[in-house]
Order: sequence, then structure tokens, then C-alpha cells
Amino acid sequence: MPSYSPPLRDIRFVVHDLLQTERVLAETGAFPGVDRDLIDQVLEEAGKMAAEQIQPQNQASEAEGCRMEKGVVTTPPGIRAAYAAFVAGGWSGLCARPEHGGQGLPQMLAFVLNELTSAASIAASDYFGLFAMVYHMVQRHASPALQAVYSEGLASGRFGGTMCMTEPHCGTDVGLARTRAEPTADGSWRLTGTKIFISAGEHDLTENIVHLVLARAVGDPPGSRGLSLFLTPKILPDGARNGLVAVTLEDKMAYAASATCQMAFDGATAWLIGERGKGLAAMFDMVNAARLMVGSQGMAATEAAYQIAAAYARQRLQGRAPGKPAHPELPADPILCHPDVRRMLLGVRGYIEAARALYLGLGLEVDIAERHPDPARRKAAADWLGFLTSTTKATLADFGVWCTNDCLQVLGGHGYIRANGVEQLLREVRLNPIQEGANGMLALDLIRRQIPRDDGALWRRFLAELETEAAAAPPALADLAAGLAQARARLAQAADWIRERSAADPSEAGAAGTDFQRMFGLTLFAWQWLKMARVAEAGLERGNDDGFLAGKIMTARFFYRRMLPMAEGHWQSLQAGAETMMTPPPDYFWPDA
Repeated sequence: MPSYSPPLRDIRFVVHDLLQTERVLAETGAFPGVDRDLIDQVLEEAGKMAAEQIQPQNQASEAEGCRMEKGVVTTPPGIRAAYAAFVAGGWSGLCARPEHGGQGLPQMLAFVLNELTSAASIAASDYFGLFAMVYHMVQRHASPALQAVYSEGLASGRFGGTMCMTEPHCGTDVGLARTRAEPTADGSWRLTGTKIFISAGEHDLTENIVHLVLARAVGDPPGSRGLSLFLTPKILPDGARNGLVAVTLEDKMAYAASATCQMAFDGATAWLIGERGKGLAAMFDMVNAARLMVGSQGMAATEAAYQIAAAYARQRLQGRAPGKPAHPELPADPILCHPDVRRMLLGVRGYIEAARALYLGLGLEVDIAERHPDPARRKAAADWLGFLTSTTKATLADFGVWCTNDCLQVLGGHGYIRANGVEQLLREVRLNPIQEGANGMLALDLIRRQIPRDDGALWRRFLAELETEAAAAPPALADLAAGLAQARARLAQAADWIRERSAADPSEAGAAGTDFQRMFGLTLFAWQWLKMARVAEAGLERGNDDGFLAGKIMTARFFYRRMLPMAEGHWQSLQAGAETMMTPPPDYFWPDA
């Protein structure tokens, strides 16, 4: 059975050395007593819970899966045990307000917690993350009366929660939603409609489930601007069962232990949260949080797969190292001696460590956006999150699939065997480029909305950040600084090319979108690697390195020389334009029709 060792050394490097988290949190004034020692204690305990109480349940839970009978879903014993451990440790209320029984800790620590639990079991982490997001949505958008009813239950883990957007006929285009809401005399609403792909839609982990449902109030206009957001509990405050039921349990490629349901609402009692007609804008608070969670699940699963692959590569004897035997006393050398195996493992490290730096950096921006005393600083952080969230999700999701696939390749035929654990992780991460916005749609969002946003102010800020980082590099890292400057220039050139071409033909943006998004993601990673290399180089100058800091710089150079050049290929590809894909007539795709 595979095991998992929480990468706390690298997480501490990012949290303390790279992000200077203690200093940044102190600037907010919102987290008195949260210092390095407390942060390290949280990391240690979270890692222990993930490795000892959640991960050992993972394979058995996936094999057993959830079961449904007459609308009642039973989760696997391992999921129930993992959830019980999560709640007993107080993790459900990690960032919840103390008056609701929570610990009031920074959101950035919840980001770390999500990585650790996702690496241990993505299915289990789905429940944990969703419930926490619903708690924060209730705090942000619900009336004080609804907060009084649901806050403590969500914070304590007694209540679960869901996000209900997708319908059988519409996913990305939620403006086509047909679920309707009718007002009643007492101020509540009655919801009628069907939602699909609802994670944790029905289960036996909590005594209640709080559904956040997008619906159209009767008489409101069509399209996304006519949607409102409603809080719809499984169990009403008087203890009666509400008019909603799980109709089916989806039979999926993976995540068998995560209860993904089709939900039917038949006159279900609900309460409006937020403003009428502005439900989609409110729901996007949760969508963006979910996008970061989904991206991080790709990174976390790849970390788990990497640990299996690296251990296998050290132990598996096969062939001889190039040149001469590395271990002549053995009948063959470990496959770690072969260059191609090292290429795969270093590529995975190049992804994971850059992704972690990017992801946790955005977690810290969440705390600034929510708790900094300066309104301008809060707005700047919120805008930065809005600018980078979709591309971060897409980049972490895409690389998660590619790199987990490489981990399976390291194991060869043994990677295809269920007992070794990597095939499950690969099946699971394949959902990430689809979930919470297909990556192709997010690429269009980047080109059409994020880059032109505020007259391009955030785009210019991003380019300036890259320029500043390249200029700050010490002479020992001049090669990396030059690589980042070149990637920055090419990315800006690509953005200009797309803007000019799509002005005449809007299909050009769609044709170039994925290539541009991947260029952007590789440049994001290059930025993170230069920042980490700069911190590592400063640490080396102070001495006392055990190989960790030198390893950071070696991996940074691998990324710049072996992975960042992929951006140039995407630049060449996007210049092919829309003609190459829009010329074939529709019948071309049905040659036998």
C-alpha cells in the first residue's frame, strides 16, 4: 500500500522564507498570536492527520465507493473515519470565527491544509473544502438571521454544504439555467428544478446539508443576470425534511468515494442570500475559491504520485547506467541512474514546487484582501486574485495531469497496477482541467476579460512584477533572470498578436487561447522559480545548507532549461491562427455520415 510523507520542509520554505507570512499577517493586525511557532505547529499537526488518519483510508475508500438506496447515500467507512478525524481535530473550523466555535486562523493555513488532505485523499478533501467554502459564503452573503441558524453547524462540521450550479442542459453557460424560484408570503422561496454533478449532494457524514442553489426568480429576465442565489437546507430549522432529494449517484471515472449526485428540487423551501438578480456574482466568490482548490488538488495528487515514483526509481533495478555501472555489486542499477527517468522526476519537481509557491502566495493574498486595514491594499489583493485565479487553476490542473502521468511512466507496468496507487491518482487528476470551468473556457476568460480589465492595469502590473524580479536577481542567477525577461517579452508579444488579430476575427482568441494560457502558466512558474532561487541563493551565502537550498537552485535551472522552452513552442503554435481549425466544414468531423 502506498504511503504519504507531508512535504513540510518545502512548505515551510514557501511559508516562511519566500512569502514572509508572519510579517505579512502582522501587517493586517487581524491575527494576534499567529507567529512562526504557531504556524509550524499547525503544519505539523495537519501533516500528521493527513498521513496517519486520512491517507491510509484512501485506496479502500475508492475501491468501495459510495452507495445509494432510495435517495440515501452511504459513504465508505474510510471516508467516515477520515471525516470524523478531521472534525475531532477542529480542522473544520480552522478559519471560522471564534464566536462560531472556530479558531479564526488565516486562510493561507487552510490552503496548506487543503494541499495536505488532497494529497492524502482527494475524495475526502472534496468534503472538507466544500463545507468550509459554504461557511464563508454564509458569512459573506446571508442575512444575520440565516447566519445565526447555520454558522455554528458549518464551522463545527455538523453541517455539510454544496454548490448547485450545473443543470443537465447547461454547464459553463449557467445563464441557461431553468431552476425557478417562487416567492411565498413569509419571505421564503420555493425552488423547483434539477442540478447535476453536485459534489457531496447527499451523504451520511453530517446531520444537515446546506445547498447554495442558483435559480431564476419568477418574472426575472433570462440570462445570467436574472439568476439569484438561494440557501436551501436538506433539513429545515423545524426539523422537517425539505423538498429535495438525490436522484442518482454519478458513476464516474474516479472519485468513487466522493458523492457526486443529481439533485431534484421539488418546491424546496429556500431563502435568498445576497441581492436578487445578482446570484452569479455572489456564487463566483465560491467558484473562485473552488478553482484554487481544484488546481491545488492537481498539485497535491502529483506530490503523492511523485513520492511513489521517486521511491520506486531508487529501488527498481533495471539495466545499467550510461557509461559504467553505478552499482557493480548489484545485478543491475536502479532506474534512477537513467537520464530519462531523471527527466521525468525533475520535471515533476519543477511543477510541484513552483505550483506550491504560486498557490500559497495566493492564499496569503486572500488574507490581505479580507483582513488588511487599508482599503486600497485590500482592493489590490482582491484584484490580483481575480486576475490570477483562473490561470492558476488551469495551469496547476494541466500540469497535474501531465506530471502524474510521468510518475506512472516511471513505474512502468507497475504504475498500471492498482495496488501501487498512481493509477488512481492519474484518474482523479484528469477531472481538474474540466471541473470548475473547463480550461479552454478559462483561457478565453484570460484573453477577453482579465488582460483588458481596468484598461489593462493588472496585465501591466503583472509584466512589471516580472521585470522587477528579473532585475533583482543576483549575478549568480543572471541566466535565470535573462530567461524570465525573455519569457516576459514573448508573452507580451503574444498578447499583442492576439489582440490585433481578434479585432478583425473574434475566433482568433479562441484558437490561440490554450496556447496563450500555457505560455502564461509557464511564465508564472518561471517567476516563482526565480523568486525561490533568489531566496535560496541568499541562504547559501549565509551558509549552513544541508543540500535543500542548493537543490532549489538546481531544480530552478532544470525548469528554465528544460520546461520553460515549451512556451516558445506555444508561441509558434498560436501564430498558426484560427484558419487551421476553422477551415474544415462541419461534415469533415462526420466522415462516414
